[in-house]
Amino acid sequence: MQVFESADTWAANFGGGPAKNWAMIPTMGALHQGHLSLIDAAQKKGYQTVVSIFVNPLQFNNSADLEKYPRHLDNDLKLLAGVGVDAVWTPNIETIYPENFKEITLDLGILDQIFEGFHRPGHFNGVVQVLNQLFSAIQPEAVFFGQKDLQQCLVVERLLQAYFPQIHYFRIPTLRAESGLALSSRNERLTSQGKETAAEIYSAMMMISNNLSTYATVQKSEIERLQTLGFEIEYLDWVSLPSMEMASFQAHKGGFTGRLGETAIVFAGSLEGVRLIDNLLIPSV
Repeated sequence: MQVFESADTWAANFGGGPAKNWAMIPTMGALHQGHLSLIDAAQKKGYQTVVSIFVNPLQFNNSADLEKYPRHLDNDLKLLAGVGVDAVWTPNIETIYPENFKEITLDLGILDQIFEGFHRPGHFNGVVQVLNQLFSAIQPEAVFFGQKDLQQCLVVERLLQAYFPQIHYFRIPTLRAESGLALSSRNERLTSQGKETAAEIYSAMMMISNNLSTYATVQKSEIERLQTLGFEIEYLDWVSLPSMEMASFQAHKGGFTGRLGETAIVFAGSLEGVRLIDNLLIPSV
């Protein structure tokens, strides 16, 4: 496994131009099994893998959140070596955002105005800028992202369509603990009790998904239940994809109208001062 800091090192060792048969997995470190599942998915498709580790300041709208973000580079590198990653890029801030850095523009429609876009102003612009820099330097054949950050995945799709149509995109299902808790770097900031309580997010999403015919009533009940457990809820909603507009259907002659295969339950809220997000795709019926 080769670890490099400079994009020039990548170009010198692996050649300029498109990195054929290379898949890139962008991360901010503090790696866990969820990240490793992306690497495994890329390897199973026959790609060589390059993982980037860079805590991107542009996607944090809260400076305190940026400071608290866990950083465990030595442990991350051990994990990556253990799963056979081919290369790891650990750029510094000057590499990603040099003095001559210029932002690109990308029309995200309402994605940067609703849900994560609303609650984290500027977040998705930061995601777009850093991914543009990473993809431009490596020029991978494919990229792999986790579904847990569903709205971000939709942003990535728009970025690829606009600037990198040659890159193959893969969205990998969320990896969960046995309790149902979505694996996340932020989980390590929760207490043991907090992790048990956080698993109720999944329970709430499942309850709603299993009772869509009474969505409004069940949604209200689950929000109240989570609040009694100590959550501060930002949203818990049923949305259509890829627009993320509010979903709805009508019961009709014992069946359902609507396109349920293209909807999801989305959640964001805080527990023990830690902000958590999750989502659950609704299967087709």
